[in-house]
Amino acid sequence: MMYEKEKQELVTICHLLYERNLVAASDGNVSLRVSDTQILLTPSGRNKGLVQADEIVVIGLEGSVVDGAGKVSKEYPMHREIYRRRADIRAVVHTHPVYATAFAIAGKNLPENYLIESRMMLGRTALADYAAPGSLELVDAISPHIQACSAILLKNHGALTLGKNLEDAFNKMEVLESIAKTIIVSRIIGEPVVIPENEMAKMK
Repeated sequence: MMYEKEKQELVTICHLLYERNLVAASDGNVSLRVSDTQILLTPSGRNKGLVQADEIVVIGLEGSVVDGAGKVSKEYPMHREIYRRRADIRAVVHTHPVYATAFAIAGKNLPENYLIESRMMLGRTALADYAAPGSLELVDAISPHIQACSAILLKNHGALTLGKNLEDAFNKMEVLESIAKTIIVSRIIGEPVVIPENEMAKMK
């Protein structure tokens, strides 16, 4: 099996996403860049908590399937565009986490001045316009944000995090969801208070 170690790492992250309630059933997809021309990608229609290493697809950035028993996810073009545009990115996590997706459904970006984790762990986040999952229009929707952001909310869809490795991309998704949940819960209690900008400026 090609890239056996890397496939197992990808499976471990998928199972962790499922255990942490960051993905439900077959929602979302996760990828890992394994060379300048190939990535690993989770198969379409497979529960992330159950997916196995032999189902992970090896696919070339030009679109050819090299190895793997699974069906290529229709979201592949979105992953390919990110890898083409960001040489520093080695892993991409796309899921539909409840609280972060609630912001996306409401058409709102995640505020970065309520919690220090926003700027320190995520940096700038973006809200991409709605486009059908798996469509080339979705690639166009995220395209303006790829260079500047490593966390992107997708309107009426879900969220994307970009990382230097799988753990980094996973951590960003977990932090994104935690921040979103904390903000939503705080609004039940009252109006959240922002961190002053002079204090935010210290967090670099």
